[in-house]
This record gives sequence, C-alpha cells and structure tokens, in this order.
Amino acid sequence: MFLQILSVIAPVLTIVGLGYAWARVCMPFDNDTIGSLVLRIGTPCLIFATLTGAEISTEEVGAIALSAVCVLAVSAAVGVTVLRASGLPLHTYLLSAMHGNSGNMGVPLTAMVFGGEGLALGIAYFLVVAVSQHTLGLVVSAGRFDLRSLLKQPIVHASAVTILVLVTGIEVPEWIASTTELLGGMVIPAMLLLLGVSLSQLKVADLRIATAMAALRFLAGATGAVAIVAAFGLTGVEAGVVWIMATMPSAVVNVLFAERFGRSPERVAGTIVVSTAATLAGLPLIVWVAMWFSGSG
Repeated sequence: MFLQILSVIAPVLTIVGLGYAWARVCMPFDNDTIGSLVLRIGTPCLIFATLTGAEISTEEVGAIALSAVCVLAVSAAVGVTVLRASGLPLHTYLLSAMHGNSGNMGVPLTAMVFGGEGLALGIAYFLVVAVSQHTLGLVVSAGRFDLRSLLKQPIVHASAVTILVLVTGIEVPEWIASTTELLGGMVIPAMLLLLGVSLSQLKVADLRIATAMAALRFLAGATGAVAIVAAFGLTGVEAGVVWIMATMPSAVVNVLFAERFGRSPERVAGTIVVSTAATLAGLPLIVWVAMWFSGSG
C-alpha cells in the first residue's frame, strides 16, 4: 500500500518541486504565455479527447457533475456559516472555502490514482468548478454576473462540443482525436509546473488567517465529499474522484479575483500558499482515503 501511494504522490511532488525550484533560481518562465496555452488550447483539447475517448457513459459523467454541484453547495454552506460566525467578509474568503484547485492539482491526481477513468471523471468535476468560478466567483467578488465573460472561456465551447458528440454518438475522425490527445497531453505536467511557480511567487501576509482558512477549505470540501458520497451512494472510482477533487487546496485563481476587485489579495494569496503546502504534506492520507472510498485500498 505504501509503495502504491508513493507511486502516485511522488510524480506530483517532483513536478511541483521542479516548478518551484525553477522560479526560485530565477530561470525564465512566462506564466501568462504558458497559462494561456494550457487554458485556451491544452485544457479544451484534454476535455474533448478524454471524454470522447474514455469508456465511460454519459450517466457517469452526469453523476459526477451533479456530485460536484452538490459538493460546492455544501462547501458554500459550511463556508458561509463559519465565516459569519468569525466575522470575516464573505466577498474576500468565501471563494477560498468553496473552490479547490481542481485544475492544477485535482485533475493530475485523479489521473495518477485511477488512470484513464479517473482522469475522465476528474475532468467532468473540474468543468463544474470552472463554471462556478466564472459565475459565482464573479458574483461573490464583484457583486455582479457577467455572462459574456463566461461565454468567452474556451472550456465552455469545448464542453458544448464534447456533450454534442457524446449525446449524438458522432464518430470523431482519427486525426482530430489524435491531435486533441497530443495537445491535451501538455496539460497535466504544465499545470503542476505552474502550481510550483505560483507557490514561489505568492507570499503569506497573515499566517494565522491563512492557516485558519486552509483548515476551513479542507473542512468544507471533506464535509461536502463525505455527505454527497453517502447521500448518492457513490462507490468505486466515482467516490474516490469526488473525495480527491473536493479536498484540494484553495484555487490559485482566487487570488486573481481578489486582485481584480480589491478583496485583500495578499491574504487570499497566503491562504493559497498554506492550503497548498498542507495538502501536499497530507497527500498520502488524501490518496489513501480515496483508495479506501473506491475499494482499491
């Protein structure tokens, strides 16, 4: 069991560490360019290639998507309750409690733990979180909803095309399948490298708040995962994927919203650093619980 868990977490820690070390020794790394390539080209291709090529049913994808919606709802409820009791502003901290880093960390981890099926289900979960970030994220941070901003996201277009293919059963030409699979292959290592670089650049402004918010992120996500796995009777890989995706650290994108709308970005950044560091340290436990949920542990 130990070697099985090590084989999963070692690549994650190694690639994140490489990104961190690369930035710390001041080697050139264009976050904007690489991030845009991953977001605008790699991720849409990964979504399409994985979901259209995986041997999973639309019912499984729908079940994971619904589970993701419900986990986010439970996480939001836990976050609102704790933040209001603590007197902390919702517009600054609620997103950190709700949205885990399902892209940079969750998707790679589900792929390494559960293989192709885990990757496909992880992507389905990630899509829900991504849409939530660009809808509820804007509502909470800015107090408004911008539909045009959501419709400009390439993952929305990729999701629409993917759903069309899955529902209609259209046969994807081999050259399109191969091209999207090749381009999607850059996403997982690039996401982990970007995470490492981001950790080297973010600073902790208030360790006490950052630690408390990191604990709240895990508490909210874990509560949501356990509740939904039990309520929906999820088993196997589906249960393991929901657990992993729900317990990921605070998403890096949260600091972008905080900077854009003046919501104490230095404190949000501190939450991301502490939350991510704690999650990396706790990966053996998170992976073990995921395997236990799935029945493979």
